[in-house]
Order: sequence, then structure tokens, then C-alpha cells
Amino acid sequence: MLTRRSGLPDTSIVRVATTEVVSLPPTATVKSAVDTMVRYGFRRVPVTEPDDRTLVGVLTGRDVLEYLVGERKEILDRRHEGRFLPGLHEPIRSLMRTEVYVVTPYDTVGKAVKTMMKFDVGALPVVEGDKLVGIVTERDLVFDMYDVVSDVPVSEAMTPDPVTVPPDSSLLEAAETMVKEGFRRLPVVDGDRLEGIVTMTDVLHHVSVKSSEIDPDATVEEALDVPVSDVMTEDVITVSPDDTLEEAVLRMKGASVGGLVVEETGDVVGILTERDVLHAIAEAI
Repeated sequence: MLTRRSGLPDTSIVRVATTEVVSLPPTATVKSAVDTMVRYGFRRVPVTEPDDRTLVGVLTGRDVLEYLVGERKEILDRRHEGRFLPGLHEPIRSLMRTEVYVVTPYDTVGKAVKTMMKFDVGALPVVEGDKLVGIVTERDLVFDMYDVVSDVPVSEAMTPDPVTVPPDSSLLEAAETMVKEGFRRLPVVDGDRLEGIVTMTDVLHHVSVKSSEIDPDATVEEALDVPVSDVMTEDVITVSPDDTLEEAVLRMKGASVGGLVVEETGDVVGILTERDVLHAIAEAI
């Protein structure tokens, strides 16, 4: 029988939620949103009215990538002629998601898990009425509740055969692949050898830095025309298919990462993310 350390699905969401939430007004620019995500290590930012913290939307890192290289790039092309720097000054109200799934302080941790899985979101703002009072992320829930799946092998929860990119591919190509395939992180593989990993956060960090260096007339394509090898993380945290989810989560926690590459005899056979672990938790509770 598993011994729970802390994660009880019927306890209040307040126990795991962050109550000091960074938010932005709808008039904030894409650049300020990217800078905020990079500075705090966030993948999304709640959007609130500045006078009373009324929640009006959420902007995610994926929304930013969609705007730069995905289907929503038509906004950037139409309003800013495809130029990178002017495009970063677009107000986030043009990109934010206004249909926001939320929980209240009176909801349970278990309900938060089920809601995230049902609507395929990585975080839930916590509201009282329509006022933002906190946020709970999939990381919060995984780190709190992994004990319910601690003995499950990584092989049962991982995403097998992950999409990879070569080190000489451009950051533009990597970002387009993330948007098209719906992944936030891509192992960088040269032949059969794992060279690194590139994540959505790496793309956002590059956008943040590049915004102070690039010619004002440069296009998005020009801004992201750097090899993946220049921005990837070379020291990749890995796990084996036979390791347990407890071992994997503790490795994520120790390295402050949201995903692990799964290797077997030197080959990349999968990727395990916080979302994968949360899915296993949802099935177990």
C-alpha cells in the first residue's frame, strides 16, 4: 500500500496554490509579457484589470509562439508587416485567451487535477467572484501528489518516440515544430546521439534578449534564424523507462525542470513531462 506524504485529492486547493500572483493588464505589450515569463520562469501570465484584479484572460507561452510562427501570425503580418520588433509592441489583449478555466479557494486539489485534464490546460487561476487571488499549476499538483503514482514505471506514463530536431536546425524551425506538434520541449539529436534539449522557454528567452539587439525592420524569420545548438541546454536530465515516477518527479524537482528525456541503452525512446505525470495522477485518484 502506498503511503501518502502530502497529496490528498479532497483537501483544499489553497494548500498548493500560489497566492502572490504576477499578472499583467490587457494593455501590456507582448514584449513585457515575454520578459515577465522569462524573469519569473512562468509559462503563462494571468491578465487582470489593473484597478481591481478582475481576471479577464490568460496569456501563455504557446500563445506567443502562435503569434510569432503559427496560425495567429496573420495578426503580426497584417498590423506590423511581419516585423519582429514592432510586433512585440502589440498589446496582449489581441492574443490572450478570454475563455479561462478557473477554480475557487473552496475547490479541492482533486478537482483541479480533473479540470486540468478535461480542458488540457497547465494552470488554473484561483478566483473569488471574478477577482484573481491565486494560481495553481500542474507543477504544483505533481510535486504535491506524485505519491499516488510513485511506483508506476516511467514507461507507462511517458510519451514514446518524441519529435526531435537536429542541432543545426534553426530556432525558427524548432518553434514551428513546437506549435505544429503541440510540444513545449524537443530533444536535440545528432544521428543517434542526444546533444541537448530546446524548450519553449528557450525560444522566449531568445525573443526577450533579441528584442534589444535587432534591427527594427528585421522580420520574425530573421530574428529566429539562429541554430538550435546556440540556445539549447546541453546538460540534459534523463531517466530510464524502468525508473519509477517517484524517481522521475524527484529528478524534475531537483533540477527545476518540467520534463525529462527518457533514454534506454543510449537511445531516446520517450519524454516524460509534468503533464504526463499529472495524467497518471488523474487516473489514479
